[in-house]
Amino acid sequence: MPEGGGTVAKKERLVNQSWWITTLMVNEHRHCPPLKSDIKADVCIVGGGFAGVAAAIEFLKSGHKVVLLEKNHLGGSSSGRSAGFLTPDSELELHQLVRRYGVKAAGEIWNAPLRGIERLVESIRKYDIQCGLIKQDSLFLGLGKGGSEAVDSERHCREEVGFTDQKTYDETQLKSILGANGYTAGIRYGGTYGVNPLACLQGFKNLLVDNGMQIFESTAMKRLEDHTVYTHAGSVTADKIIIAVDKLDESISPLSDEVFHAQTFLSVTEPLNDRELRTLFPSGEQMQCWDSKLVYTYFRLTADNRLLLGGGTPITTYLKDAFNNPRVIRKIIAEFLEHFPELDKLSFTQFWPGQIDATRDLLPTIAAPPGQPHIRFVFGAVGIPWAVFTGSFAARNFLGVADEDYQKYFNYFSNERDFFLPSALGKVIGKPLLFSLNNSWAKFFQKDKLRVATAEKEF
Repeated sequence: MPEGGGTVAKKERLVNQSWWITTLMVNEHRHCPPLKSDIKADVCIVGGGFAGVAAAIEFLKSGHKVVLLEKNHLGGSSSGRSAGFLTPDSELELHQLVRRYGVKAAGEIWNAPLRGIERLVESIRKYDIQCGLIKQDSLFLGLGKGGSEAVDSERHCREEVGFTDQKTYDETQLKSILGANGYTAGIRYGGTYGVNPLACLQGFKNLLVDNGMQIFESTAMKRLEDHTVYTHAGSVTADKIIIAVDKLDESISPLSDEVFHAQTFLSVTEPLNDRELRTLFPSGEQMQCWDSKLVYTYFRLTADNRLLLGGGTPITTYLKDAFNNPRVIRKIIAEFLEHFPELDKLSFTQFWPGQIDATRDLLPTIAAPPGQPHIRFVFGAVGIPWAVFTGSFAARNFLGVADEDYQKYFNYFSNERDFFLPSALGKVIGKPLLFSLNNSWAKFFQKDKLRVATAEKEF
């Protein structure tokens, strides 16, 4: 029997390759060779994921000379390997934020990724970026009694915060919108989308280059000294520097101790036929879905009607290094088919693993190092909307485009906020264990309303 067992493993061999890489061959993209000289700029952005690109977009038409460095190709790391969910949900549900911060602060924090969605979708439409953007409501699915309680808590908290577009479903009612068994409850809301993340970032690359921005791919930052970013064969000296990388090295900054990684796995099918589409979404309304497990399973349709399915296991999620064995995704596929037995003929063709950048409490970090007012670090954004918000936030801060709530976001996302366990403990017990303990605490137990809501820090 092929490795992994089960009916799926018997049917086919999964190719370890990101589907988004496959789709990249459809359109032509600008060639951006490595940096091989010493140059000067007004702004240097390091990192070509959604945070770095969102920052770069803010400088369009600003008159600044901007240089963007990316060690791979734009979207070559976490951003471009993601599932392309444009929803404020990532690792934390709203009811978990309300428990931790209180209603007012949770609503303000939740507004950050909502802004990220708005800014990204507006830019995609404004600049006609061809990236499979599709409107898909979000559907959070409860499993068992605990899942039903989580759905009810989510509904209650959304109402408290002031949202009015949510709709809840019990187990029977879910059958009208999802052809699944075993989910005990669900909550649905709109204003969310799906996107091909790699095509999106490469499309924005074309836009930025065509508007005079210098982008250097295959160019890794080797060290940072004052106003200069050094690479293997060149350097960029800039007035302002935004570092938005997902695997910050300790040689660059001690903030690397604050960066953790959660590993997930994704797979994709051949395009679904009409019967399979009706089975998955009986009402004909597409949704992006995830369940209430600690390491949740998630799925949605792509623009060409392929099923994108992802998830992980409690062990592999917290591994230090990438895990490429297909048995994890085969297990996720098998569990998915238990909920959707009528889709047992689906043909999954490709799978790929990815390590998602995260922080101990699962919220992003925007850091302004002491004595270095010209530098902003952005990291730990779990989810595209969070990355877009933090990247654009850092850029707008440098541009002086600030409104009355900017100080509070620096407070919420400061690297000096309170955490359950200190980062130094990772040197004793290991970062994976430290992350798993903090992750569980943040999701299910932590409460520190007053410390966060009244934090004061000048940037």
